[in-house]
Amino acid sequence: MDISVVITTCNRPAFLKEALEGIAAQTFKPKEVVIVNDCSDISYNLVLDTIKKVNARHILLKERSGANRARNIGIRECSGGIIAFLDDDDIWLPNYLSEIYRQYQDGADSVVTGFRQLGNENVVVINSDVEVTKTSLVRGNTYCGMSGFSCRRKVVEKLQFDETLPNGQDWDMFVRLFTEGMDFKNIPEALFLYRFQNEDGIGAKVRKLSPKDIYPRLASAYKHKEFLGDYWFKKRVSEQVLFSLKHKRNKIKWLFLSVKLAGVRATISFFFRALRRKVLKKPMLI
Repeated sequence: MDISVVITTCNRPAFLKEALEGIAAQTFKPKEVVIVNDCSDISYNLVLDTIKKVNARHILLKERSGANRARNIGIRECSGGIIAFLDDDDIWLPNYLSEIYRQYQDGADSVVTGFRQLGNENVVVINSDVEVTKTSLVRGNTYCGMSGFSCRRKVVEKLQFDETLPNGQDWDMFVRLFTEGMDFKNIPEALFLYRFQNEDGIGAKVRKLSPKDIYPRLASAYKHKEFLGDYWFKKRVSEQVLFSLKHKRNKIKWLFLSVKLAGVRATISFFFRALRRKVLKKPMLI
């Protein structure tokens, strides 16, 4: 039972170099590393030596396709029985692969883990579940992003990443794995470093959106509306609409949109939770 690694990257060679150095430091070595470069238009010469160091394959796509399609291409290029996914801006701690491998030895179909904030490692995000549960999933992604996700190849080949979703692809995959009845484990330990708030990351892009442009970002919530139920659906929609509100223009329009789509209760609850996190000094979920 071998582990293949799929890394997606786009215009971030310096970050990719750090990610690959994290792979080189693993105590359990992967069978192969496949880098899917989503049509970057800047040079990756900076990272060529590190790519050779981990004996990785670097696949440069000819047109910009999005992270989900890049991951699906990576899946098709892999031969290991397990695929571990890594975003180019995150870094695995040295025991990441060895810890997830133990779960697969015990029969897991898929595994997620906790993480630390890169650059501020005292901030730790861990879900205490040992198995992924609906109780946690309806609350959103309370586990991790793609860099803490791995899956048996035969399973993820069947499910594939939803290329129509502009965001929430991790949560969407987790929900589908759960509803398919897979043996889906969570390791309640911080096993990788997650980079918050990149200049070109999702948070920065959302801050620049106008209210009329938010609808595609609600697609995962509407896709799993029945799974969520009314309360959690409205909560998820309000969180998507009001995310990073203090950095957005036209704050009143965003507030009215939240009320329109999710209702007054969900909108008020969003601010109550934000205040509670601030008082308790808890990090936001990813």
